[in-house]
Amino acid sequence: MISTKTIRDRFVFDNPEIKSFILIIIFFAVFSSLAFAKVLASGMNLSNDNINKDTQAIIDDSSSSVSVTERIDFPNDTNYELNDPYKFIPLNEFFYADNQRYTISGGLPLKESDLKILPTVLFGAGLTAVFVAQHNWQLQTIWKERGDFKFMEDIKQDFFVDKFGHMYGSYMASYIFSETLMECGLSYDAASLWGAGIGLSYSTYIEILDGFGTNWGFSPSDFYSDVFGAAFFIGQHYIPYLQNFTPKFMYFPADWHGDKPRMPHDMFNDDYSSQTFWLSVNIYNMLPENLKSYWLPWLQISFGYTARNILDVFHYPELKQQYEKIADVRSDIVWGSPRFIIALDYDLVKIIPDTGGFWNWLRQSVNLFKLPSPAIEFSKSKTRFYLVYPFSINF
Repeated sequence: MISTKTIRDRFVFDNPEIKSFILIIIFFAVFSSLAFAKVLASGMNLSNDNINKDTQAIIDDSSSSVSVTERIDFPNDTNYELNDPYKFIPLNEFFYADNQRYTISGGLPLKESDLKILPTVLFGAGLTAVFVAQHNWQLQTIWKERGDFKFMEDIKQDFFVDKFGHMYGSYMASYIFSETLMECGLSYDAASLWGAGIGLSYSTYIEILDGFGTNWGFSPSDFYSDVFGAAFFIGQHYIPYLQNFTPKFMYFPADWHGDKPRMPHDMFNDDYSSQTFWLSVNIYNMLPENLKSYWLPWLQISFGYTARNILDVFHYPELKQQYEKIADVRSDIVWGSPRFIIALDYDLVKIIPDTGGFWNWLRQSVNLFKLPSPAIEFSKSKTRFYLVYPFSINF
């Protein structure tokens, strides 16, 4: 057993988990260096012909139905000059399903990478700071009891809710990294690819450190779920039809809606009894044109999954009596109540007013979270109707 008595002990280089941490840091450094080196090389190879194309060629382009001013959002930023229209993705190509997409700064992404030094340095510094802070924090919480690296398959442990969590986490990390890398000067394609790559690398780092936990282990099914989340993000980039299906996340403490939290749990991110994962479907965008008038553009349908009242009965048999009446699925290792939900959902990009700039990006990002709505929930024991899921309202 590795000592965890002092902070100093944690940073002795003989500790196996510190060695792994250093290797992961080196991996991230090499990964990022290769990415930015490729981007820099691409930027240096930009053709001057593309930079100096005559604006009139865009206006006369029969393949485009929008004007130069429609293509480029350039309020006061010199990067969005009118004489450089070929540098950016056309506005009519920067969409998510039937919604206009937005970058953090409010402009359009580049067609070819052109590295911006200051945003890149800030991104690297911020990523490193968050990475180190989270590592130290988790060393004192879920990883505070550590040992030798091991594999541990836990696919049956939490009724698969944790697997959906890994998918969503990897997807969300890919999105955040991709959006940030576009601000660093990466092209739309490059930012999507490298964002997913860094997002998956970050998730893999979590799995590796789990491998050193005495109560945890490197779970292959967790890793496969991480891969699926990043792959789905990339799939949406290259297969636009997939953009009609949006992963979403909902979290409300279990006791807020009359359930018990997962036992055990250390923090909100492993309290799976309080989490619900969704796939929201853009019905309007999938309908034929002659049927769209019968459906509200902002109204979507979400399919959700959760498991309430999860109890690790193998390690906490003394709590069986508390969970006996509320856990309708039981095994030798876990009790709980898996539930499937069909709910109405809202496309917040269409509902929240367009005010430009960062606010548009924020409402686009908030749309990755599920808000309470009318729903029907199916479980082994009963079917429930909710006016505002997951809260029961009695009249």
